[in-house]
Amino acid sequence: MELNTRLDRDRFSWMSRDLTSADHASLLIEVTAPALPQPTTTVATNLVVVLDRSGSMGGGRLAHAQQALCDIVDRLTPHDTFGLVTFDTKVELPVPACPVRDPEAIKRAIRGVTARGGTDLASGLVRGLKEARRLEAETGVRVLLVSDGHANSGVTDPVVLGNRTGEYVEHRITTSTLGMGLGYDEALLGAIARQGSGNEHFAEEADTAAGAIGTECGELLGQRFLSVRLSVTCGHGVEGVKVLNEYAAHPINEGIALELGNFAAEQTKSVVLQFGARTAPKPGRRKIATVRLAWVLADDLSDQSAQTTVWAKIAGHADKPARIDRDVAAEVVFQVVQRRKRRASEALMHCDVESAKHRYQQALRSLQKHLPKVPAERRHEFEHDIAFVKDALLRLERDTHEDRMFVSKSMSANLSAMSRTRDRRRSG
Repeated sequence: MELNTRLDRDRFSWMSRDLTSADHASLLIEVTAPALPQPTTTVATNLVVVLDRSGSMGGGRLAHAQQALCDIVDRLTPHDTFGLVTFDTKVELPVPACPVRDPEAIKRAIRGVTARGGTDLASGLVRGLKEARRLEAETGVRVLLVSDGHANSGVTDPVVLGNRTGEYVEHRITTSTLGMGLGYDEALLGAIARQGSGNEHFAEEADTAAGAIGTECGELLGQRFLSVRLSVTCGHGVEGVKVLNEYAAHPINEGIALELGNFAAEQTKSVVLQFGARTAPKPGRRKIATVRLAWVLADDLSDQSAQTTVWAKIAGHADKPARIDRDVAAEVVFQVVQRRKRRASEALMHCDVESAKHRYQQALRSLQKHLPKVPAERRHEFEHDIAFVKDALLRLERDTHEDRMFVSKSMSANLSAMSRTRDRRRSG
């Protein structure tokens, strides 16, 4: 895999003793999977679906989800595995995770699920994770949680459940979520997906659930670079590091590690980091970080890695002003805006409409302010985001419950979807 790094400036004025946040160094890391020939051996797809069967899923929601899952089973082969966990106030296992040797029997089990009871989401999720772990699949397992409601029994804390899915990432188990309708808890499903290094989907209407499930499973079928991890160790020239993206990250000795999930061939993902400035005693070169990438190639399950060192030039007092890398600067602005959108969505979850408006207005002003400086190839992306935020503000001005719920959920899912589509587009 290709590992590229770019700093936001070609030199830094770090000889002053009065350094501020304006002196931070921003680093864009782009990870690109190479093109590969068709594999000579079959790469297995392993999927465990955790399906909400509570009473509110009755009617179109459950029926559309069932049809989408049956369509997915038709795309799998005997080399692949599929499992189905269902939950209301009880957890059941209609399809134990196993090779898809009898797809008709699996589809009968899927169609046989009926709606009933309450929503013990935590128990269903944990059972699904354990079922995935039981497979001990070297090529990894994707868990897909489908729900339309708020968890009303069992563990309901987003932090606890997010951390639980995060624990399984090291076992090559990633977790994605699909929220259906306007009643589900996006804080809970969002935390599960982000910490589980998966995707977050939103289907406002029952008939759009099939598309979301198809997107998720279609992505899964094409992945050949597994369990991609990015480790960043800070150099002596900086004071700490912060991640601007929302990848699952955890501290390591003198740095951080980020779980980037799985890659398809020719896919690119970008990470934006900010490093605190440390006063330099003299001009010259200073080490910013050591960046290491590790992954597993699905074709032969071999462990692979790549590494690079990032250096910064420290300017002297008589040097020319720094030259700004506009691509990196645009990416920093974009990621800051996404964080503000996330905070706005979280404010709406707590019915704080005014705080949400304030966050969206901040995001809008930032996008509009920096638009003239954005490289031409990125302008459409910024313009699309401006339109999206404007629509959110218009809906909030109407101040109806339905509009508030729609904005909160669509914005949360938009952040996940935008990350996925941007990562693929950037590779082209």
